[in-house]
Amino acid sequence: MVMPSKKIPDRYLRIAEVASLSGISASTLRFWEQHKLIKPDYTDTGQRLYTQNHLEQIRDIQRLRTVQGLSLAAIPSLQGRSTAEINTESNHSHQSSWSKPNLGIGPQLRALRNKKNLSLRDVASKTGLAASLISTLERTSTGASAASIHKLAAFYDTSVTELSKAQASSAPRQESGVVRADEARVVAMFGPDIRIEQRAPNDAAMDCQKWTLQPGTSSEEAYSHEGEEFIYVLRGLLEVVLDGCERQLLYPGDNIYFDSNRPHSWHNPGEEETLLIWVNTPPSF
Repeated sequence: MVMPSKKIPDRYLRIAEVASLSGISASTLRFWEQHKLIKPDYTDTGQRLYTQNHLEQIRDIQRLRTVQGLSLAAIPSLQGRSTAEINTESNHSHQSSWSKPNLGIGPQLRALRNKKNLSLRDVASKTGLAASLISTLERTSTGASAASIHKLAAFYDTSVTELSKAQASSAPRQESGVVRADEARVVAMFGPDIRIEQRAPNDAAMDCQKWTLQPGTSSEEAYSHEGEEFIYVLRGLLEVVLDGCERQLLYPGDNIYFDSNRPHSWHNPGEEETLLIWVNTPPSF
């Protein structure tokens, strides 16, 4: 809806007000709009306007992101539904969905769970993740944040790196140590907002990766693991939080080095995509 900027009814909220009320940054709200999760009204001068219904939609998206742990790609079909409804559907549908072809990490996670003879609720109880999230991830290999996948991998005594290797068993081996521009293995498990290119061979003693993060993308929560890591920002912004309190905002040309045992989280707070080089050694993420 477009309305004259001089006649804005009191029921409308501007983006700064919505950001303050919801705790969601203006850049993230614009990013969600780009993904068609919300559709604000506009004035004739292009100013965004939000109603209370929009505010409820935003809070619903945030719930699905934080409580359910879902990625943006998984949210549209679940908006407006309660956590109980999502959990119930997941519990009823996951059995019939297992026969569908799946080339991602879902089958690996399901096999690891079955090997431990655990139900979805067992894993949910032990990891603190929602059963619906685990079910969605096993069925579709999508819908989970980086932190959630790392938490599951650690619970199954493996790593995200090991899970991603199984996805690339047919990838060419770089005997010379050279990885050409078109030979990088893409780690496709974090959804469309995060692109990871593995720039080192499978048997390397370190993870050398190129990450592309869309605006508003984050790890959702902190995680830790063995080793050390180095991040170099090529383009855009990256905020890294260490130990829950030390915040470092990195600009193009900046880098950070830290012990991976320190709980760390990350976030692209900018309005454009972030491109960076991320190195972990040993490959324990």
